Amino acid sequence: MAQTSAPAASAPLSKRELRQQDRAECSKQVDRYHANQFLECMTNREAARKAAAKEKKAEAKKAAAAEMDVKRKNAEQQWQAEQKARADWNQKRIELLAEQRAKRADCRKQAAQQKLRFVARTEFLEKCIAAK
Repeated sequence: MAQTSAPAASAPLSKRELRQQDRAECSKQVDRYHANQFLECMTNREAARKAAAKEKKAEAKKAAAAEMDVKRKNAEQQWQAEQKARADWNQKRIELLAEQRAKRADCRKQAAQQKLRFVARTEFLEKCIAAK
């Protein structure tokens, strides 16, 4: 049994196969005895094919650039959202620390008013801060 491999439908044609197609089409359009017209037909078909390939490549490049712009914008928006979240968290943390400082200062004033000694003062401060 002879194995024959049929070319895949999605595989592009080779240059040789494209030239054969061009030769067949140009032979139908132009008499073979008019070599200049035949060569002009071949040249025009090849130029049209190259222009189409170039245009397709340019469109693919534009699509890739548009996709990169979208990714870049998404990344920028995500960065801004994260930056805002960090700023909010930092602000909350600053407020919490300010509250803790105020509690500590109030408890220290109370301890100073009561004229507590070192050990009693530290115990009082711990209980006072925990209670508030």
